[in-house]
Amino acid sequence: MSATAEFRPEDRREAGLFIEALYRSAPCVSLVEVRFRTASGMGQRFHSVSRLDRLVESLLALSACTDVYVGVLPRRRRGGGRADVIERAGVAWADCDTGESVCALRAFRPLPGMVVASSDAKRHAYWFLSQPASVEVIEGLNRRIALALGADGICSDRARILRPAGSVNRKRAEPEAVRLLHLVAGECVSVADLDRVLPLEPAPVQRVTGRSRRPRTALGGRLETIPPPVYVEQLTGQRVGRSGKIRCPFHHEDRTPSLHVYEDPSRGWYCFGCGRGGSIYDLAALLWRRGTRGPDFVALRRELEARMGLYR
Repeated sequence: MSATAEFRPEDRREAGLFIEALYRSAPCVSLVEVRFRTASGMGQRFHSVSRLDRLVESLLALSACTDVYVGVLPRRRRGGGRADVIERAGVAWADCDTGESVCALRAFRPLPGMVVASSDAKRHAYWFLSQPASVEVIEGLNRRIALALGADGICSDRARILRPAGSVNRKRAEPEAVRLLHLVAGECVSVADLDRVLPLEPAPVQRVTGRSRRPRTALGGRLETIPPPVYVEQLTGQRVGRSGKIRCPFHHEDRTPSLHVYEDPSRGWYCFGCGRGGSIYDLAALLWRRGTRGPDFVALRRELEARMGLYR
């Protein structure tokens, strides 16, 4: 496929089937968010779900010259944040971004109702729900599906954008068609059916003991607001890519990256291989073999302030 995108005859059909499957049950007043790469960053458009034909044409036109993405869940207003997503929806999903997770997807039951090849080696899977569920429930299902498959846990959030079928993936030097591999119209699964087969989420991580009783200095507060991808990169020396995953630095078998780095400082980081996780303090204490109580914590915090470039 050339850099200017010569579309296959079936691209329009696949884009139409993908869009219809994803948004046919959306509230008629909701919107579909479209994002696309521009020379200066990312552009954004919104299309009414009442005119999905126009949405398909827009996606194909944009994809002729750039990368394009759609919000998996419809928006209730013009915006791409969590607060802009509708309150209830009917689909759960997973971004299988490794060979292991793609293999696990083939064996997983219940089968997804739709599978898209975002590239030759990666798959997006969608499970259509028999009844709409709250976005909180959907996010929980997404995280548990990712855990079961070894998929990208970062892509579980309600405001996620993914590549639509029929478009072009230009991430590599040679553009690749985003293909619709599997779609069974009307194939649905209940939340209960998924709940029965999915692993439980890890229990909330125990944060540094007694932190709530420590005096919160201005710098201490700033440490706790640093985004986890920033401090994880700084402390481990590993780059946190788009997947939000790195290899665990705590010396256990880790054939594929298993340490998930979340965007929200309140969620921090968690390794699905060894079960360690927590905040910036927890990561530094484990890496530097420091204590987290009394004078040890004071010394830990001071070193973190220096390492992260925070000064009084």
